[in-house]
Amino acid sequence: MLKGKKKKKMDNQTLIMTLSITPTILIGVIGILFLKIRNLRKKLNDLNKNLNNQKEKEESFLKFYVGSKALLNDYSLTHTDSSTGKKTNFTVDYEVEVVDISETEIKVKAISFVSNDSFSRDPNNQKSIYNFMQNKWISKKEAQLIMDESHNRHVKLEKLGI
Repeated sequence: MLKGKKKKKMDNQTLIMTLSITPTILIGVIGILFLKIRNLRKKLNDLNKNLNNQKEKEESFLKFYVGSKALLNDYSLTHTDSSTGKKTNFTVDYEVEVVDISETEIKVKAISFVSNDSFSRDPNNQKSIYNFMQNKWISKKEAQLIMDESHNRHVKLEKLGI
């Protein structure tokens, strides 16, 4: 009978000790979690600042405006000879000026072009190659904006509201 009471007393002591330590352990775990959440919030704020800065840079770099210049690299063209019906495929690198802007497209006119094939170097064909890219709507994705001093000036003036 003595053994039973002693075992019950030990169980009560173990239970009381466990219950008294548990809040301390929980407070420690909550403290650690709080610190981790605070660090994650700091990191998230830093990442949001970096993202906003990057978006501002991209907007200024990729902003087309009337009068800006762009490149159209490897623009595919096809010429069909009216007398024989023979098609000639070639590519041209255009330098264009933006004439008008929509949400997804820009209207451009050719300033110059470069090509290495014989068809486009023929003086008889050059005028039609220029004329093809006069007042033509193209996707903004096809054009690469030329970053020059006039573009940088325009972006800075726009930021100032001028």
